[in-house]
Amino acid sequence: MTNIYDFDTNLGIVKVMKVVIIIPTYNEHDNTEKMIRTLAEIIPKIPMHQVEVLYVDDNSPDGTAEVVKSAMGKYSWLHLLEGGKKLGLGLAYARGMQFAMKELKADYLMEFDADFQHPPKDIPRLIAEIDDGYDFILGSRYIKGGSIPKEWGLNRKFLSVGGNLFARITLLLPQVHDVTGGFKLSRVKGFMDEFDFSTLLSKQFAYKIHLLAYMVNKGAKVKEVPFQFINRSAGESKILKNEMRETLRVIFLYQIKNPKIIRFIKFGTVGFIGYVVNASTLYLFTKLGWSSAASWGVSTELAIISNFTWNNLWTFKDQQISGISKLVSKFIQFNITSMGGLLIQTGVGVLTDWLLKTSQYRQIVLPLTVVFLVLPYNYLMYNLVIWKKKKN
Repeated sequence: MTNIYDFDTNLGIVKVMKVVIIIPTYNEHDNTEKMIRTLAEIIPKIPMHQVEVLYVDDNSPDGTAEVVKSAMGKYSWLHLLEGGKKLGLGLAYARGMQFAMKELKADYLMEFDADFQHPPKDIPRLIAEIDDGYDFILGSRYIKGGSIPKEWGLNRKFLSVGGNLFARITLLLPQVHDVTGGFKLSRVKGFMDEFDFSTLLSKQFAYKIHLLAYMVNKGAKVKEVPFQFINRSAGESKILKNEMRETLRVIFLYQIKNPKIIRFIKFGTVGFIGYVVNASTLYLFTKLGWSSAASWGVSTELAIISNFTWNNLWTFKDQQISGISKLVSKFIQFNITSMGGLLIQTGVGVLTDWLLKTSQYRQIVLPLTVVFLVLPYNYLMYNLVIWKKKKN
């Protein structure tokens, strides 16, 4: 089948895409026989797009590869990529994805389990979303219509749901509901063909965390499709513990290189320096006998000057403000936006004193207000107003 159309949502024309379903296996002889028969009933009925299947087998001793080889003579859409020793799920997918892009000329890559935990009947539902221009289509257990197995115990459910929520928060991806699932469809052009597989952060299960964060942060148009995850009981508790540790490791390694996180850390550091400037100069001016108003006013302004200077030279270096007139204009804006933070801080303090009928909790309320209200407000204003990124 040849790709003969260009995708254009305005004209309603959909390009015929080649979708390669990648299925890593190790000792899945029986499931493979059953899966190929099942896929043989589904694939011919998928409209518009060309769908092929690539098994990636890590030298299974039970003869899984032989099952695929035997069926390849019957089904032209079936392929096999064999490997050496078992190196992990992540590396198996990496080999399969690179082969699918280079040798099979895939337009989309689908990640799919060999053991029916991902229902084959839902494959067409994910592929159908290509027609609406989505780059990254996720089978989701955690949106309406999706589910995790009822057979799971409370501990397993808690760790699954809690682990997913933790990953969403720490990856700063609240818009994606299922970040730990493995049933996905990814566009090649402009996305997976630009991914450096030598940088993959996990050889095991948590590879999917890295690829998901990569796709979303690269600007992929995302669609979540609900599906019901099927239970597989063998070895679950041990696998789950390993998955959780590996997931935490990958999130940490990914985020310490994330430009957004690095910028926010710089912003926080500059804010701390400003606090030190404010506190130390306030103490100095008070000792020199300055009035309270003068001490507070000058020390606060010195902190604002420190924050503006270091943010301009360091935090927002790539959007650095230059030129006397522009520096003066932006510095005035910076002072005005900083007043907003002071108003928030003062307003919360006064309101808390009034509600609690006492001022004894100020030492608790003040840092909480700064961390959860003032800092986010300042960071938002700096990005949207002071160092607003120019559109190309």
